[in-house]
Amino acid sequence: MEPRVRVDRLSYRYPGSGRLALDAVSLSVARGEYLAVLGRNGSGKSTLVRCIAGLLDPTDGTVAVEREGGAAPSGLVFQFPADQLVAETVELDAAFGPENLGIARPEMRARVSGSLARAGLSGRASARVDRLSAGERQRLALAGVYALDPAVFLLDEPNSMSGERERAATLDYLDDLARSGGTIIHVTHDLDEARRASRVVVMENGRVAFDGARPEFDGVSRVDLSRWGLVSGGSDADAESRRPRPGSGGNVVARARIRVGGDEREVELRSGRAIAVTGESGSGKTVFLEMIAGLRFSPEGAVERDASATVAMAVQESESALFAEFVSDDVAYGPRNEGLSGSALVDRVRFAMDLVGLPFGDFAERRTFSLSGGERRKAALAGIVAMETDIVILDEPTAALDPVSRAQVLRLIGDLRSRGKCVVFATGRSDELSIADEVVDLGSGFSLAGTSLVAPSRPTPEQRSLERLRAGAVRADDPPASPVLRLSPSLKYLLAAAPIAASLLAPGWASLSALAALELIPVAVARFPARRLVRGLLSVLPWILAFAALQYWLWPDLGNAAIFVLRFLTLYLPLSLFVFSTDHTEIVYGIEDALRPLRAVRAPVGDFALVVGVVFRFIPLLYGEAARISVARIVRQGRAARRAARNPVARALAAVPLFVPLVIRTLVRAERLAEAIAARYYGTGKRTRYLDRPVRPAEIALAVFLVASVVAFAFVSRSVGALP
Repeated sequence: MEPRVRVDRLSYRYPGSGRLALDAVSLSVARGEYLAVLGRNGSGKSTLVRCIAGLLDPTDGTVAVEREGGAAPSGLVFQFPADQLVAETVELDAAFGPENLGIARPEMRARVSGSLARAGLSGRASARVDRLSAGERQRLALAGVYALDPAVFLLDEPNSMSGERERAATLDYLDDLARSGGTIIHVTHDLDEARRASRVVVMENGRVAFDGARPEFDGVSRVDLSRWGLVSGGSDADAESRRPRPGSGGNVVARARIRVGGDEREVELRSGRAIAVTGESGSGKTVFLEMIAGLRFSPEGAVERDASATVAMAVQESESALFAEFVSDDVAYGPRNEGLSGSALVDRVRFAMDLVGLPFGDFAERRTFSLSGGERRKAALAGIVAMETDIVILDEPTAALDPVSRAQVLRLIGDLRSRGKCVVFATGRSDELSIADEVVDLGSGFSLAGTSLVAPSRPTPEQRSLERLRAGAVRADDPPASPVLRLSPSLKYLLAAAPIAASLLAPGWASLSALAALELIPVAVARFPARRLVRGLLSVLPWILAFAALQYWLWPDLGNAAIFVLRFLTLYLPLSLFVFSTDHTEIVYGIEDALRPLRAVRAPVGDFALVVGVVFRFIPLLYGEAARISVARIVRQGRAARRAARNPVARALAAVPLFVPLVIRTLVRAERLAEAIAARYYGTGKRTRYLDRPVRPAEIALAVFLVASVVAFAFVSRSVGALP
């Protein structure tokens, strides 16, 4: 058959790396072929598909993709779906790729509608992306690629963070795509997933170790599979052998009372036992674990922990939990905060690193952020193990790991349990439940039971801080329907710019007071919640009053200080209304419309508009990253964090370690967002719009009125101010 993809002696070396991630790889993929790519962590699988997608430029060799029959050469589904989503709503995200390809609007709408239907998201077209479950985000990532109509579908471990139901749905989706003649390259760690393909390639140390049809792969010996890291060599049996008899275990160290469906149950955490928490994507597994760890407030008092019991939690994304430059220093972070030092600290770090499969002699002096993804996850686990807490909580500890590394983590759970720890771990894989003494299935979601175990308490400073960060990661409720909400993007910009211009032109307190009163009219028409408006104002008012006081101290004139505060208010009202009523897409559209004349001189208007839109999109992402890093910092500071909560100076010093990982994670998320935009062909041609937001005649009249009003306001205020 005619090759769809040709890879000829492809090599790639990451900047600063001493080895080739890909070493002279050659292969071809025929049109309509379903290829599975297997290999252990770090074998070069992801690098290969990123080179094919054009996100990485080869160090040597060539990649060619025949795009005949497709609107785009390739479409890549990232390992973590959240990294791939760039727009604000489901349908706009699915439309982002076709917009960049310049597809006509009628065809684009048909593509988006068809792709969402195929992904089972037709009923969620207008839903906000940040409110989707993990499974829905996975399906949206698939829909966005399908809407591109690519010649080749590339999938980089798309099921790494999925539950059983989402995993099955994705595989069924791929089977249907293959039957319809689609060309697929599917990177996976799972042998069962690979056996659904027509051909299998195994990567080892950046090279192709095996390339053959599926029947040929089925005949490969277990020795070769083990050598390639595709089977664990009986590690699961080792973990099973450590399982204690039902009902065994030591003292109760914590309890939780929850309701799943119509059933209420009490979960007891006992020393020397392992509890698996499972459920569908979005069921609240992470929330449940964080409640046990004391990282979320339980107003009903449905979670109780022994006051003397210590707890540590390994978060899902290991990069968020790494603070120090060198691996051994990072593992020592928690024990050092508890006062351990000298040879005792070294012994603790050595033990933890050896236990998770990072030999101390080989990795102690390695730079933390030079580790592979699997090694980082192990380093994060070592940092938790080294704290020697009574309760060890692991959130999806085997996600994105190859079979050998996954077996090491399962052995680790058995080892911790045999040492008397209570281990609570979340998993979306049914085959991992057998090592647990008890399984807590949250189904599609859980709630706190009404009967309190303990008296309700007040949230701690850490809990309040985390909730503020988490709230910043999700936009507030959608604004209610109103005439302001229905305005075109251009007019929303003008509605904000007109009062801002009037505020800057107003000479005194009387005109500013009148302007503030006038600005309340569109605020009321937009049905802006008064509580939200006042809450936002109060959050910044202390700073404004401080600047006003400084101005009064430098230039003792109470009138000027009052004018300063009033002018800020008249700037705050229209800007708040704009943010409240304008979504990210309208921000981009409005800038493009306003700067359209500059296209005549070849100004990069579209790029500038996209950058502004990305900034608005990126702000909540940073809130989410800060929340995850804060979680990791708090659980690894132990008692030090509780002391810091009572001491403002200590609390400020304790936040210093958050800076380095936040900067690194900011750069990582920025790079991933840039890759997501590039993978969906931004800047490759003339861009069209999915939404049609024409300016209506009534809006033109309103625009004229706004401009005339600003001119009249400036003239009248200046004239009145000039009177004796």
